[in-house]
Amino acid sequence: MPRLKPKKPPRQMYLKTCNACGEEHETHKPKASRCDPCITENRRITYKSCISCGVKFPAPFGDEYNCLSCAEAHGIGQVELTPEQREALKAEETLARWKNKVATLEAALDERSNAKPKGTRKLSNKVKESAIGVAWLELCARDGQVSALSQLHERDIDEDTKLRLVMAFTRLRLKGYALDALAQLCPVHLMSLDDDKAITGLPLVETPPTPQELTEIELGLH
Repeated sequence: MPRLKPKKPPRQMYLKTCNACGEEHETHKPKASRCDPCITENRRITYKSCISCGVKFPAPFGDEYNCLSCAEAHGIGQVELTPEQREALKAEETLARWKNKVATLEAALDERSNAKPKGTRKLSNKVKESAIGVAWLELCARDGQVSALSQLHERDIDEDTKLRLVMAFTRLRLKGYALDALAQLCPVHLMSLDDDKAITGLPLVETPPTPQELTEIELGLH
């Protein structure tokens, strides 16, 4: 009579939580990290960084903040936050919103900086060689600094025109237009846009600048 083979002991089963879907399942693999359906569907494990210790941990639901160890140490669930963590997260979100706002504003200014304002005209040689044209180029070259205003004060231009010239320059600079773009615009036309009152006569420069000096003014070297 043949000897019967001894029966194999039943496999030990383990109750595991799937790191991919978060469901509990039984398996005979002690190191199993995913359930059979997730393995069949090739569902990947999503990881997050623990808000407490920074270690990456499986986050099957996507709304976990703490790893299991830190959650247990704080006496909270993985999807919960301590008061200190909540305040820190709120501060980070506020900072992120401000950074995004600044980035959006910078992008808009970069796009506008070298653009030509709508409805404006280019600076002609006739205007460039006038007192108003030279004063405008000095404002652009020195970005409206005191030195440019001092030069403007010495120009043979009436006070009302000086004020309107500075206001036209300042208004466009505050809107974010670059100096290189402004230096190409006609200041006479810009001032006429303010109150629909154009300048009919262009006062001459007492001592007209040479072509070299005009070039230096445009480059900000004069």
